[in-house]
Amino acid sequence: MKWPTTVFVAIAFFCSDADAVVSLAGTRLVFDGRFHETTIDVSNPGNSHVLIQAWLADPRTGTAAVPNLPFALTPHLVRLRAHDRQTLRLLYQGVGMPADRESLLHLYVLEVPRRSEASQQLSIAVRQRINVFYRPAGLPGDPPDAAQKLSWRWDEAARATLTVHNPTPFHVSLHRLAFNEVGIAEDLMLEPFSTHSLPLPKALEGHAGEGALYFKALTDYGGLRDFCAQSRGSSSFNAWLRPPAVQSSIGTCQP
Repeated sequence: MKWPTTVFVAIAFFCSDADAVVSLAGTRLVFDGRFHETTIDVSNPGNSHVLIQAWLADPRTGTAAVPNLPFALTPHLVRLRAHDRQTLRLLYQGVGMPADRESLLHLYVLEVPRRSEASQQLSIAVRQRINVFYRPAGLPGDPPDAAQKLSWRWDEAARATLTVHNPTPFHVSLHRLAFNEVGIAEDLMLEPFSTHSLPLPKALEGHAGEGALYFKALTDYGGLRDFCAQSRGSSSFNAWLRPPAVQSSIGTCQP
């Protein structure tokens, strides 16, 4: 799955060492509910000190620094030396989040570079965002199997829409969905117990319902696994994990 990075001008007519872009030790973070905290490292590979500000946000509201989230993030403001590393700790107070499904949060990390003495130049701050999945303890099923549990079905009337239902308590992040080698969607995140409809491109008009569906699913560690499924008519169908020997060939879809 892609993670957005927003770049914006912080202070006009000043300059900083632009090579000091911090990096996060991962593209996503899974908070295992069996424990009270999780961590992620922020590194500064540049040659200048930077100021780091971090906060959590609720993606449903799009509001940053939501005060009533039952989490604490520390440190939320820190000066990071050149070529140094800082561990961010995310702590859960134990109540306040759904216990029957995963919850999605956004972790923002804002890098504010040092102000330069040079004139007539720009200072640029970089804001990065990654997904944080709070996974309560005791959820049924296994997260790596969630992509195979997805239920797919064609619209019975016009077959111009492909519907997918996620019956699991886990988020499933899909990448590069294609049917009969025609792209349907680049990225799609399915929330727990949710249903999503995908309109088909014109290239598939009149040819939907019979053929092979291909997609990749993100793992907890940001890796990709290949899946495919054979569709026949209007009956619902499931995908299976493709063997490594055939994952390079989109034309092969065998269980």
